Parts: sequence; structure tokens; C-alpha cells
Amino acid sequence: MILHFSSLASSKIKGFILLACIIAAAEVKSQVVYDVEPAVESLEKARKERTKSSDKKISGYRIFVGFSSKRAEATEIQKKADEIFGSTYGALLIYDEPNFKVYIGAFTTAAEADAALADIKKEFPTARKLRLQIPNPGYSGPEGN
Repeated sequence: MILHFSSLASSKIKGFILLACIIAAAEVKSQVVYDVEPAVESLEKARKERTKSSDKKISGYRIFVGFSSKRAEATEIQKKADEIFGSTYGALLIYDEPNFKVYIGAFTTAAEADAALADIKKEFPTARKLRLQIPNPGYSGPEGN
């Protein structure tokens, strides 16, 4: 008995066989194995734990009190803020192109920032609370990094 396939049936069978081969090939899994020295592995694990629990910067709040495109004017705002609030919160001048911006304090919670804002608004009526990255008070890593 001789079976005759039309060219359409033949191409369907070839397509099915090709699909079966692709599926079988996709199921082949590969695995990469790294050979790491135990000392290096323990150092990397310690580094990950240290940075996971106490990053250098965290999301917090600062009180924005003023800005200027001229450094001298912004420095005057910073000096005034530092004279009044330097002992309690501290003032910071940050260049954020194209302006120099003056902030007071670094607060980890909104409640702390709100309490300070009430105080600061007496001297800087246009002051406002902003959510920014601040230094993490719990970070104990190397300085300057």
C-alpha cells in the first residue's frame, strides 16, 4: 500500500515536526556555576547586608526656604537660616541647575518635618516641606563615599 500526500499535507507534517523540535530544544536548560572563593563570598555577603540595612541615603524631608540664581544671594539666605536655625536643624546650600537652593534640616518622618516647618515659617513665611533624599542617620560606613 502506497500513501500519497499532497504538498499541503506534506508541509503541515514538516511544520509539525519543526514545531516539536523547537519545543524540545526550548526545554533544554543550561546552568552556569560560579566557582567563588569562600573569603570573597563572605565579604560580598557582608557588604550586601551592610548596604541593605543602612544605605547612605534614604527618603526623607527637608524644609525649602529660598533660592537664587546667584550664589551670593543664596549664601545670604543660608547665613540667615544658619543664624536662626543652625543650632537646631542646620542650613544647607545645594546647587540644582540653574539655581542655588537653601534647605533647613534633614528629617526622617513627616511629623518631624511638620513640627520644624511650623517653627521655620515664623522667619521664612514661604518655606515648604519637600520629600528628598537625605543622609541616613543609621549609616555607619566609610566617610566620603
